[in-house]
Amino acid sequence: MTPLALLRWVGDVLLLRGSPADSPRSTALMWQFIVLDLISSVLYLQTQNVDFAPAGLLGRVLLRVALIYAILLAFGKSRRFVQTTLTLFAASAALTVVTLPIAAGLVRSQIDVPDLDVQLLLLGYLGLLIWSIVVDAHVFRHALGLNFWYTLPLSVALFIIYSQLADAAFPIE
Repeated sequence: MTPLALLRWVGDVLLLRGSPADSPRSTALMWQFIVLDLISSVLYLQTQNVDFAPAGLLGRVLLRVALIYAILLAFGKSRRFVQTTLTLFAASAALTVVTLPIAAGLVRSQIDVPDLDVQLLLLGYLGLLIWSIVVDAHVFRHALGLNFWYTLPLSVALFIIYSQLADAAFPIE
């Protein structure tokens, strides 16, 4: 898959048109997207002026990989692990890059009484967070062969479980 075709595929996934089955079954590409997601996460944390422990960030990535595998294993779809993980991390990296300007704008405008510009930035940030959950549900819909309305609550539950476990086991600060 050429870089342009890969970029087009990631865009299709973000627009809920692409699926994990459209991605190449490449472990090397999966790890490249995991590293790209790590890099975008580091950039995001730097825009937030957060001192982070690299081990905590790596632990969070491994936790997410383990949760993806556990879900696929529970549904008997572990054969789809590489393509599903590749797709989820590609979408995550792309959404994190899109979030960078919003996050930088929010840090620069930290005041007690937020004006309309800050509220719009917060709304954009919240919209991207919700969209990331919808994209994850879309990917799981294809990976698990379930209806979207079943994978949406699964995606929300995974987001909550991941957030709680990651904050407890691998604090960023």
